[in-house]
Amino acid sequence: MTGYGLELDAVEHARLRAQAAGMRGSNEDLWPLAGVVPGADVVDLGCGPAAVMLELLPLVGPDGTLTGVDADPAMVERGQADVAAAGAANVVVQQGLAQESGLPPGSFDTAIVRLVLIHNGGREQEIVDHAASLVRPGGRVMLYDLDSTMIRVAPPSAPVSELRERYQAYQRARGNDPTVGVRLPEFIESAGLTLEAFRGTCSTRLRTAGERGPSWAARRAMVDAGLATLEEVERWTHEFEQLDNLPRQPWMIGCVFVAIGRR
Repeated sequence: MTGYGLELDAVEHARLRAQAAGMRGSNEDLWPLAGVVPGADVVDLGCGPAAVMLELLPLVGPDGTLTGVDADPAMVERGQADVAAAGAANVVVQQGLAQESGLPPGSFDTAIVRLVLIHNGGREQEIVDHAASLVRPGGRVMLYDLDSTMIRVAPPSAPVSELRERYQAYQRARGNDPTVGVRLPEFIESAGLTLEAFRGTCSTRLRTAGERGPSWAARRAMVDAGLATLEEVERWTHEFEQLDNLPRQPWMIGCVFVAIGRR
């Protein structure tokens, strides 16, 4: 990914690992359709710290392979460390672009593009086209993304809601489309793939005390972009601490979308 903007600190790393676990669990029935089966060769474009690949390791088994590509050196380094710690000999993480990975065409059974398109406005189709080129005939491309305008906090909480709105403004200013999740079939079909599945899932859960989310991870990037101030970041810090101490946390509501195309 390029221009990701989310800082990979310990809190963000833990969030990404939990998010990956949730993705695997909520899409159990789709993995076989996406070609993630024992012995499969899978590539994850924009893999971040390899969180999804480590979750999928049991699905491909010892005879499968998992290859991850990410543009951020910090993500690659963290991913390589986590892979080494897991002793996953059939998982590789390397640096590269989601739209130009440098991997040989037609080398994989499945290409996954997860939460990448929403950070790469203007390059969405290029990324999906590249993913399609990496899979063998009959292979699958799995897109997973969201529509961040559907996120709700109930009842509204000052730091969560304000940061979410500011983060959406930041994304739009960078040319990114916060509604990209609903466009996934368009990208699949424009890449010359046959659309085999398209699903949206709404999740509701109580916020966990200490949780911050992607908008918090982007706070310094928003300051650098002139869309937030250091004084606001300090205020948000105190407001989050106050929210964490409340006995009743707000509900977090959001929708994610998955599309699978066959070459």
